[in-house]
Amino acid sequence: MHLSLPTHNDSGLDLPSSFFQQFPVPLQIVELSPSSISQPSQNSGHSVIDTETSEFLLKADVAVILCNPITTPISALSRNSFLCRNPNTILVVTSTPPGSNLEDFHAIITNALPEKTRKNLKILFVDPSRAVVANEVFKSNFQSSIAVQRYQDDYNGSHVSSVSNALKDIISSEVDLSESSLRYRTALARIQAALTTCQAALRRARNEMDSVAVDVCTLKARLEEAKVRAQGDVLSRSSDSGDAVTAALDLAAKEIKVVMDRLTWWRMIWCVDEISPLITQAVLQSGCRTLEQHLVHQTGRLSVLQEEITKSMFSLLAAHSHPPFNSAVLQNSLHQLVASSSFRVTPQTLTHPFDTRRAQIIQYPTMRLHVTAQRVTLRMGGGVAAGAGLGWAGWFGWLAGTGESLLGTVGLDTGTAMGLGLLIAVMSVRWGVGKWERAKRRWWEDWDRVGSGLGRDLRTTLDQAMQNKVLVVAETGCEKLSETIAQRRSEIEEVEEELDTLQATLDSLDRSSK
Repeated sequence: MHLSLPTHNDSGLDLPSSFFQQFPVPLQIVELSPSSISQPSQNSGHSVIDTETSEFLLKADVAVILCNPITTPISALSRNSFLCRNPNTILVVTSTPPGSNLEDFHAIITNALPEKTRKNLKILFVDPSRAVVANEVFKSNFQSSIAVQRYQDDYNGSHVSSVSNALKDIISSEVDLSESSLRYRTALARIQAALTTCQAALRRARNEMDSVAVDVCTLKARLEEAKVRAQGDVLSRSSDSGDAVTAALDLAAKEIKVVMDRLTWWRMIWCVDEISPLITQAVLQSGCRTLEQHLVHQTGRLSVLQEEITKSMFSLLAAHSHPPFNSAVLQNSLHQLVASSSFRVTPQTLTHPFDTRRAQIIQYPTMRLHVTAQRVTLRMGGGVAAGAGLGWAGWFGWLAGTGESLLGTVGLDTGTAMGLGLLIAVMSVRWGVGKWERAKRRWWEDWDRVGSGLGRDLRTTLDQAMQNKVLVVAETGCEKLSETIAQRRSEIEEVEEELDTLQATLDSLDRSSK
């Protein structure tokens, strides 16, 4: 029910009432039917007052709430914020405990209510059925002194008069009470209710923002953990000497070294045109194939991780479906990333550095070694041929019996010419052997540099795959949500400052009205 002062424009049937005549100002009473009370919900199990009824109670100059503790527990009413909005609210509990327990029940109900409600709410215990019995007894035999005594006992025990006294205390709280002063206090209560509603909305917005921030931080921590674990899982240690890349390169070097050791200077001469194909075949069939197969297997695991992380991002948005966190723009941008051709993790995602570095070792160091072999063969062959020719010239003079070689004209006798020719041949061979060995050492130095670059390329490729493929949706979503959270926090703080200013002004007006 709600009680308010009548306006001059009200029209209706005016009937005299002794109940209303006891108050110093004219009153009108409006009763809200029980249909305005919703049925107990499955979640809470208690009845609650709907929004329309709460608005009526807020508009009332004096709100009177009847509560049957058997059908509606007091705890259900304590969760309705309207109780603390109207400063002139009377809670009538339609049950009267024994007199010795009245104060205890009053304390229990008061402690169950919010602190703001305790200051404004008046709690009364009334037994209407006992008052009705008293009236029936008095009507049945009003001339009997026993009936009159019983009427008085039952009526006083019902505490119905406490409702009238509470109304008088509210209406006659000031000596110079006027209709405008009561409405002024009611208007202040309505403004306070509006501020309370805005503050509650801000609290809900801040709680939702904090919940999103916690979920984003949790997802970011999961992303960082995935990045760290990827380095250990994908490029994990396969031996005690180093990681998987180092172990694969060592194994490949051992296999290639077998081929290189067989390419001595003597064998190099007979297969000089096959140097590049032999080394190329050794490089292509080296132990790095095992690491490639391992990385192809790891791309499957990265694809599963990508699906899980992406699903977690969309689940986070679904858990916070209210704008601005789950906006259509953000959803569309994330779906575009998923639909892009660069999003898919393929078997070649992690292995393309092998092709690049393998082509590099074949195209440059191997080709240079091949060219060096050809040059060594030609120059060494030329030196040996020159030495042989010089020795033959000396030997031919001796064979002719002249005692001088064919180079006698330049002062070389037979022995000197043959010795010089042999020296030139040996020096040519020695130079060729040294040149070939230095060329092979240079090829191994290039192999080490390319191997180091391969390790860096694989780690960089893995980082790029994690950032641009596996985690791109989650990282983009977290970044956008972080920007939205920062903007939302700034807006909430700005509105809170304005509400604090309005609350301070309202408190000042409230103090001046008392």
